[in-house]
Amino acid sequence: MDTIDLSKIMQRGYYVTLGATSSLLEVIQDPIKREENLRMLGRSFDEVTQELAEKGVTTEAEARSYVDSFIAQQVSGTSTPNSTSTGLTTVTTTARTVDDSVPDILTDKSAQAVKSSMRDEIQELTQQLASLRSELEQLRES
Repeated sequence: MDTIDLSKIMQRGYYVTLGATSSLLEVIQDPIKREENLRMLGRSFDEVTQELAEKGVTTEAEARSYVDSFIAQQVSGTSTPNSTSTGLTTVTTTARTVDDSVPDILTDKSAQAVKSSMRDEIQELTQQLASLRSELEQLRES
């Protein structure tokens, strides 16, 4: 019996919806695209959803690129339209709570010490971030 992977279904649904929205905007804006999209409706459901999912993936990548370049412009204060000229790279991170990072084999006392040191490090990093933000604001004003 096949297991249903809910996260894959949700992700595919997200991409299909994103692709459908993109196609709808194209239909509204461009008469040539309107004809192409109307022809697409004559295909099977699987073909249409596959094409919309692919379009959704492409649309998401374009949106990420646009947001990255916008953020790069805001940070550097320049008006360069693409992310390649600013040297911007996308970094994928995974957030974990302090409780998730403590191994199960630690005793309660050592686990508390690890949590405490992580909490102190987070506070220090937060202060550094606040300091960098204020520096950046001062540089923008001058």
